Amino acid sequence: MEKLDGAIRYYPGCSLGSSAREMGDSFQELARMLGLEISPLEDWSCCGSSPAHSTNPNLATLLAARNLLLAQEQGVKDLMVMCPSCFVRLKQAEREILTSMEKAQELERVFHRKYRGGVRLRFFLEILEQIGLERVKEIMRNPFHGLKVALYYGCLLSRPDWITGFDVAPYERFIEDLVRIAGADPVRWPYSKHCCGASLAVTKPGTSDRLVDRIRHYALEAKAQCIVVFCSLCQMNLELRGKASSPLPVLYITELLALAAGSPNARKWLSKHLIDPLPLLREQMSLARSG
Repeated sequence: MEKLDGAIRYYPGCSLGSSAREMGDSFQELARMLGLEISPLEDWSCCGSSPAHSTNPNLATLLAARNLLLAQEQGVKDLMVMCPSCFVRLKQAEREILTSMEKAQELERVFHRKYRGGVRLRFFLEILEQIGLERVKEIMRNPFHGLKVALYYGCLLSRPDWITGFDVAPYERFIEDLVRIAGADPVRWPYSKHCCGASLAVTKPGTSDRLVDRIRHYALEAKAQCIVVFCSLCQMNLELRGKASSPLPVLYITELLALAAGSPNARKWLSKHLIDPLPLLREQMSLARSG
């Protein structure tokens, strides 16, 4: 496996500083505790995820491709992306530019530069695997006390890699091992890859409610105390939607790891949750101290 070489450059996307700030802040904390140097792509802009590619696919491709041009000009070889939706948009834009002469010419006409294809897009799970379990284990100062979590991958990460550019399946064992070294136990349940209806939350909220209720029901049936996610849209939807089921805290995988590493700044991002995870976390910390 390659070693990390120098600073990690990443594409923040719009959500890491707003609706998914918990994910962005907790990854920053995790990186700091791992001794990693991470820095954002300079002058990045929206990739057109969600609304743009639905209403104007051509514009969405150009929006995403602009960031690839920036990475190319800044000498970035590996560009880490945390949001699955952003990752897919950047990957699809790259594929279109590199396989369609018409798209490549349009990009050059608009931005007066060519994209040569020298930037490797890396989903953040790839970076964590590259860091390795042993290195992550070394910083686990405050592990959980058998916290039962339902790992929820969502439908976007589970689509074929020819669509998304990333296949989550080879990483599932690694992810479960990450959860275990944080002191938590991943439960076995049947809905880890079923759609939560985030894309329908505005247009068909009733459908979204039913999908979230079903996911929560099976997570609770499996005795999960919280749901752990990788996607900002899933996280928000699972906290916001659902009317017929009991609420469950929904944490990002980066939050789980940063908390188990004893991050002193956790309260800053935990307060953003719509379903307060602090009662559960206080219970866990109390059990850890008594154990």
